[in-house]
Formats: sequence, structure tokens, C-alpha cells
Amino acid sequence: MRRETLDARLAQAIVPDYFSVQMHLLHACNLKCAHCYDIDHPSSAMPPTAEIKRRIDNVFALGRQLGVVPDIHLSGGEPTLRRDLVALVSHILQTHNGDALLFSNGTRFSRQLAEQLWEVGLRFVQISLEGPEPLNDDVRGHGSFAKALQTVHMLRELGYRVTISITVTAKNFPSLFSFVAGLDPLQLHFHIREVFAVGGGTDLQAITSAERRQLAQWAVAWRGESSIGIEDPVHCSVSPDYARSQAGCVAGRNHFCIDVDGAVFPCRPLGYRVGHVDDLPGMWFGEVMTRLRHRALDGQCGRCQLRHHCGGCRVHALAAGNLFGEDTRCFASESGQLMTPLQGKVFRVTQDIGWRVAEARRMVGTLRTRR
Repeated sequence: MRRETLDARLAQAIVPDYFSVQMHLLHACNLKCAHCYDIDHPSSAMPPTAEIKRRIDNVFALGRQLGVVPDIHLSGGEPTLRRDLVALVSHILQTHNGDALLFSNGTRFSRQLAEQLWEVGLRFVQISLEGPEPLNDDVRGHGSFAKALQTVHMLRELGYRVTISITVTAKNFPSLFSFVAGLDPLQLHFHIREVFAVGGGTDLQAITSAERRQLAQWAVAWRGESSIGIEDPVHCSVSPDYARSQAGCVAGRNHFCIDVDGAVFPCRPLGYRVGHVDDLPGMWFGEVMTRLRHRALDGQCGRCQLRHHCGGCRVHALAAGNLFGEDTRCFASESGQLMTPLQGKVFRVTQDIGWRVAEARRMVGTLRTRR
């Protein structure tokens, strides 16, 4: 019984070296983007400053419990619509000595605001663009490209590290590579993901399997002034060697999202509620999040040798009816990464033993440090 109890504790306790929290500050936005995954959610009242600070406190309390300093990604809606944004960023960076990333559409980012945020310590901003001006404005609204690009130049001038977020669809894929190359001299980071079939994205055409392969091969081979990261984990299956340097799907493993109403999701496009901000330990050590961290997956994803480096996209798996199911958009089968059911069982047992031994050592090291 004692051994089983210890195993259960170790199974729940696996903690990443890093985790991030996307915190939605409001639903309101000055744009109506065609692919917005938040478009179907009922609008909640914007939480007051004190409530957001309390939620930030809860996140850092969980981090202390786990021995990890979390990053908080401030999102919306459009965060620059909040008058208390500087105070909230300061609460993360100065009160908690943490780190923050600000998500913005970049269309109403004044230099004064940028300078104030810099003064309290913010260094990372993500701006959304969808491609060349005509394509971008078709998705995000007339005039949005010029304003956002002006913000990118202004932020780089002030010293910010700027990420460009691009949602890839069949419409903007043909211009994607040249678009990135054109902005490459600005030394940016490009965060690229395929459109999710949720919210407004259900009406947009996704890229084909051949285009997905082309996208992955391009990203793996990229050598430029800027860096490129593809959010969709299945891209790493085009190269098993490359995959082993990746962490794959972050949902529930080293990331979660706190929505405007305080509900917690493994990631926001993944519409699967796992708890509330008032009980983050209960959420983190709950059955769903524990299983996601262990990559205890069904079907093809559960039999893949790359499951700890990929894990498939849980949004696509849930869309097919099973949060822990398979994401069949990958290339693991043709690269020989799929095991037979028996091989998969042996592999999972071996991997789980490895995880438990590693976590046991980590727990012992933490206890010694505390002493």
C-alpha cells in the first residue's frame, strides 16, 4: 500500500522546468479577426485590477509550490484596452520578480505605453500579422497591417524582443515563406500555427498534408536573422532527430490558460475546462492535467515513439471526440515511429518508470535544498 501511495504521488508530481500561463484580461477587442477562436465565447465583465492581481498571486503561489517560476502571457481580447496594463505588468515583474509576455494586435500601441511598459521591465511583446498587407487586412481589418507593422518597428527601436504570430490557412500559406523572409532583417521570432477549427476558424480552409510537410521542412531547415517556432507539434514528426529536441504540445504539460471568468483550460483554443483560478493546485494535480503531463494518450499518439517530444495537438484530438485521442495529421507512420500495441505498452511502462525515477530524484534534491 505504501509503495502504491508513493507511486501515485510521483505520478502526479512531475513538474516541468518551466511553465507558462496565458491570462486573458478581457474579452473586448478593437478588431474582429476572421479566425478568432474566442469569437463564440460569451462576453464576461472585465475583472478589476485587484482581481487580476489576485489571480497573478495565485499563479506564483502554485509556482512556489512546484519550485518553478512561471511566465505569464497577458492576452485578451486586446490587453492595451485596459488602463491598468502597466500596473498589472509591474505586479508580475516587480512584485513577483517574474517574467511576462504581452499579446497584442499592435494597432493601438502608443510609444508612451511602450516606454512605460519598458520602464517596469517588460521586454517581450507578441504582435499578430497574417501576411502581406492585403491578406492581413482581409483577415484582421482594413488598416491593421500598417498600424501593426509601425508598432513592430517602434518596439524593436526601443529594444523589445518581438514575436510575430501568424495563423496559417490555405489562403496565406502561398505567401508565408516570402513574407517571413521580408521581415527577417528585423531579428524577430515567428510563432506559426495552423488555424484551429474552433470559433471563427471553422469557416477557414486549412492547409493540406503536403503543405504541412512543406511548412515543417522549411521551419526545420530555416537559417536566418530571425527564429521560427511552429506551435503545432506534429511538424516535428517529419524528422525524428529534430523531434528529440522538441517538447511538443504544451497544453496541460507546461502551460495552462486562465480565462476572463477565472476558468482554467489546458490551452485556450482547447475548450476543455479543468478547474478554476481559485484552486490551481487542485487543477494541476487533477486527473486530466496529470494524464496530459504523462502523455498517457490513446490510439496512434499513444503508440508513437515521439509522444514525449510531440504528443499531437489536443485541440485536433478533442475535435475528433477524445481529448486523449490521436492526432493523425502527422508523419510518424511513414518515418517508422509507430509501434505495435505490445511494443507501445512496453514503451509506455519503460517511459513511466524513467519519469518516476527522475521525479523521485528531483523531489529528494528539493528536500535536501530546503533543509
